[in-house]
Amino acid sequence: MKKIRFIGLLVLVVSVSLVFGGGVFQKAECAKSYNLKFQMAWHTQHPEYKAYQKFIKMVGERSDGRLKFTVFPADQLIGRSEALDGLGKGTIDMLGSCASYFHGMVPEGDVDWLPYISLGHRGEYYDYQNSDNEFNAIIKKAYLEKANALYLTNVICGSSGIIGRGNNEYATIDSLKNIKLRAAGGVCTRVAKAWGAAPVTMATGEIYPALQRGTVDALIFYAYGLKDYKFFEVAKTFTNPPVFTWADDLWINKDAFDKLPKDLQKILQDVAKEWGRWASVEYWPAYEEENQKWAEEKGVKFLMMDDANIAKSKEMLKEVWDWYAKESPGCAKLVELIREEQKTWK
Repeated sequence: MKKIRFIGLLVLVVSVSLVFGGGVFQKAECAKSYNLKFQMAWHTQHPEYKAYQKFIKMVGERSDGRLKFTVFPADQLIGRSEALDGLGKGTIDMLGSCASYFHGMVPEGDVDWLPYISLGHRGEYYDYQNSDNEFNAIIKKAYLEKANALYLTNVICGSSGIIGRGNNEYATIDSLKNIKLRAAGGVCTRVAKAWGAAPVTMATGEIYPALQRGTVDALIFYAYGLKDYKFFEVAKTFTNPPVFTWADDLWINKDAFDKLPKDLQKILQDVAKEWGRWASVEYWPAYEEENQKWAEEKGVKFLMMDDANIAKSKEMLKEVWDWYAKESPGCAKLVELIREEQKTWK
């Protein structure tokens, strides 16, 4: 009888231990913090790096400090062109960079660099690319299969128009014919060729002296370059509309994501989209407005192509869209989907 009572008591003790011990374990899991190695392409003075400070703050607040980041700006750990491959292999846990750098690896992700894709419709385009739809699914699947990366969001950043050397104005398509136009390669170079310009490829650090010497007549570049790279000293015109609105993308290594508790996974995904939309439709437009005002005070003239020239440019640049559509079946479907979606934008 005593033996039976002892066994019963032992069962009771073990059961209580499991119940309360499990609760302690769960609490420990909830209290555990996680640190992700987060590399971004942008140096610490870059406006997009500054935007990421809000993302980091939002994640910290929503997770009660449980999700932290060790940030490596300016491609400190892995070279820019190899960063997505490094993310897939787990050398870093998160990456903020431009999809255009990885076109050869995941061309589907480069869709947001197509000319005029979000012309005057930042909010609409952001919502479309980042909603649970077929367009978003194609991009996510491509990154997952080709780079072991989970796509979290993109940011529609700076407007890329035509910066003219000296006081030269380029407000018509005809004025671009045969000029020496700095283009960064890839889609940008194809745009220059489609316009009839002579594309010149050079690193960003070489642009200022090239403008001084007349090595280039103009460049396809972001408006903030007038201030941040001091182009305003040798270039006094900027022509809109932006042929590109360059985009920054945010990914996390799929294995690193899977190691996070479910609640932190949701926080990270929710914050990424909330922050991405804020950066796209509030932060960057405000920054560009401030930048334009500053540049105008320095003597830069901002021009706008008229409707006829915009229409002519769009027609000429259809070949760039056609080239992109041939890059993969996924690219072709993305072009088909976004062309239909654009028709709904007012």
